[in-house]
Amino acid sequence: MAETSIDAPTKEQETLFKKACESILFTPFQDKYEDKWEEDSYWAAVETFKARATEIGIEDHEAFLKRSYGMNFEGIRGFLISGPPLFMRKEWKSPLTGAKVDAHQILAPLTHVHGSKFSGEERVVALDFWATWCSPCVEDAPKISGLVEKYAGRVAIVGINNEGIFSKKSLDVEKIKTFLDERKTDFRYTIYVDNEEGHAKTNLFSKVGFTAVPCVVVLADGVVTYAGGAGDNLETELQNALELTTAKEE
Repeated sequence: MAETSIDAPTKEQETLFKKACESILFTPFQDKYEDKWEEDSYWAAVETFKARATEIGIEDHEAFLKRSYGMNFEGIRGFLISGPPLFMRKEWKSPLTGAKVDAHQILAPLTHVHGSKFSGEERVVALDFWATWCSPCVEDAPKISGLVEKYAGRVAIVGINNEGIFSKKSLDVEKIKTFLDERKTDFRYTIYVDNEEGHAKTNLFSKVGFTAVPCVVVLADGVVTYAGGAGDNLETELQNALELTTAKEE
């Protein structure tokens, strides 16, 4: 492939360069942080990456790295050694695990906007923090709706919307209602909106230690069995909580 200046890479070259960077420099070392770091392996990977970048047609490797990621090879090394935030690590567990949480107390000052109101009859409750601007949150809605229907009578899943969970964004309940009305087929479960003071955010979300949304807190008879990211493991966490309540009956 013909050599191309750093100032004028083709779109294809830029895409291939970034894919090479992710597959050669980032992905193999994402679990090698801190005392697991492999210095020689990283620099060997750098040489492999340089060769691949040259094949793509980009010779000034570090200049293009800075343009794409804001870091050179040393910068990427430092980023990888530091590792991901604690709450994103496989071994992380929320400090809230094992604590007692009153779902009624959390939801009482909030505004009910969608689905049936929370009754508290189910022994397993999942409180799911989300926002309309959060793409993963919105994408998870059909899956959550499916779980609500699958575990009806056994599990209550309650969405807690807070548009300003990481900012001071003003509250607009009507706008959120409209958002949900337009997506009724996806959002088929109970949803409340946090109040102006951020009651649910202050009294629950801020204690989880997971600084991202969606964030779910699973309760079994009022005790936190899991608090953290939702994702694909939500059903597993619900099943674990159900098993705990079943064990108490035996």
